[in-house]
Amino acid sequence: MFKKIFALFLTWRIALFFIAFLSIYLLPVFGARFPYADRVLEITRLPYWVWGFGNFDGVHYLRIAQDGYFAQYSQAFFPVFPTLIRFFSFIFPRIPTLDTNIFTDPAYFYSGIILSNLFFLAALYVFYKVLKIDFKKDIALLSVILLLVFPTSFFFGSIYTEGLFLLLTVSSIYLIRKGYFFWAAVLIALSTATRITGVLLIPLYLVEAFQSKNKINYIWAIITPLGILAYMYYLKAVFGDPLYFLTAQPVFGAGRSGGAIVLLPQVIYRYIKIFLTTNILSIPFFNAFLEFVFTLVPLTLLVIFIKKIRLSYWIFAVSSLLLGTLTGTFSSMPRYVLIPIIFLLPVLATRFRKFVWPFAVISAALGVILIMLFVRGYWVA
Repeated sequence: MFKKIFALFLTWRIALFFIAFLSIYLLPVFGARFPYADRVLEITRLPYWVWGFGNFDGVHYLRIAQDGYFAQYSQAFFPVFPTLIRFFSFIFPRIPTLDTNIFTDPAYFYSGIILSNLFFLAALYVFYKVLKIDFKKDIALLSVILLLVFPTSFFFGSIYTEGLFLLLTVSSIYLIRKGYFFWAAVLIALSTATRITGVLLIPLYLVEAFQSKNKINYIWAIITPLGILAYMYYLKAVFGDPLYFLTAQPVFGAGRSGGAIVLLPQVIYRYIKIFLTTNILSIPFFNAFLEFVFTLVPLTLLVIFIKKIRLSYWIFAVSSLLLGTLTGTFSSMPRYVLIPIIFLLPVLATRFRKFVWPFAVISAALGVILIMLFVRGYWVA
């Protein structure tokens, strides 16, 4: 089965590059909606349809990989992914230069893009194995395909944490389901230092530990928060703020709150006002509509199918979606939904088999638009 999944992955990856290659003909003007593209990405000497997959957050991860948390507010990005990029960057030759306009050595880009894709390939295979525990092989494989054609799946192949976090998530779940709670706890600890939503795997672990009726599994739960606690200790020791990853959020725009918690009804009300006051043909309206739909539709489906999804999975999926809204915006939700959506895919593939392929076509078509926007420097998620 790995060969089949690898073939699907390779087709997906080639399709991403091809769509990115065509993007310049439809969007000739580079959006440049983020800093340092010329000094971090273009200097890789790769074509735009390759380095474009390092846009936006990718620039921050690459700079952290090379320089650590030197740049102010870069602490919003958790350390595991840039640390791995730095470690594996030594495989690639450095390009000597005296040009002070170059911020990041291209070796870091090569490391980041290759790692992201390898993590995602491994995650797809483990995801399939997790699904096989509860579903038939054809449903498991169909779920993998649906994840690949999901409109924002290109983030898995970009210099983002999505591929790594998916791998840590499905691997920890697989280990839990097979009874290896200690090693699952270790992976969850790593996930909490990969992105903030890693902490939501802890309730998943505790629910599964309770259902296992083995008291020793509760003991290993002590390990699960060590990743984020270590990062908080570092932030306190170096910058004097253990919650710097939260307080830095407003700097990145999108109306995020770095302190106050904003509840879901308030965010919905905010978006209704956006729809009523924004030109329906404008990019801001398009982005707001995507964010609104990619948040509320999955939440609604999770409520509808609450009895069809394993309790621990359901708690993690719902809390992952809600966590992204607590800063007062649905910004980035089309990307954040990528992890919780994995628990809906097999249910939808089972109950709506006749509609799966039409959905896949529509999903892929929207994905083409979003890929082009992202690669050409326009905000997507």
